[in-house]
Amino acid sequence: MANNLTKEDLRICVDVVKTIARERGTAKDPAAVAELMSAVARNYNRGVRSFEQLIAAMKAGT
Repeated sequence: MANNLTKEDLRICVDVVKTIARERGTAKDPAAVAELMSAVARNYNRGVRSFEQLIAAMKAGT
């Protein structure tokens, strides 16, 4: 079943990926960015929906 994201939800996820990629210094590495995108998507699908919560989850390595 497809779950449609709103523009705001998509913007939050993209901002999290950009922020974490910059912090890790991997913003120019496509494979690392793709891995981050997958991790953010997993956390989002688990119910972590706010920017702050997603950043905290990514920093915690979950």
